[in-house]
Amino acid sequence: MPSIVPSPAEATLFFVPVVVLVATSLWVSQNAAARGHGFPNLLGALVAFVPVGLVAYLLFFVSGSSRRRPASRTERAALAVMLAGVASYVAGAFTLPPDPFTQGRWLIVAFVALLPVSYVVVYRRGHRVVTRPVRRQIRARIGRE
Repeated sequence: MPSIVPSPAEATLFFVPVVVLVATSLWVSQNAAARGHGFPNLLGALVAFVPVGLVAYLLFFVSGSSRRRPASRTERAALAVMLAGVASYVAGAFTLPPDPFTQGRWLIVAFVALLPVSYVVVYRRGHRVVTRPVRRQIRARIGRE
């Protein structure tokens, strides 16, 4: 008779998605509070249950309102975890075979490997190091520099 308790291999299949979902919800809640939204916790919970709401939040609310306070440590940590999760899904989609169990095993490896990269991007503003040379190249090709 099969057990209802998942094996460690099966439990790892659910680890990364749950951690990314919680981090995304926490980041939206913290970010909405910093931007003066009336119900930031409700918005964070809504994004947890309706992930398409994240796209709507990023397109309509974030672009239309400015921050009233700088990002907290919790918000930055949640953003770093969220970025590592999304990057691990994208890397897994392009590099791993289409077997779901193989992807589940390697997803946690990719997630752990990409956490330091997302830390550099979020905490150390590494995105500026990456985007400045690209921006210069685009401006040079357009002829604005």
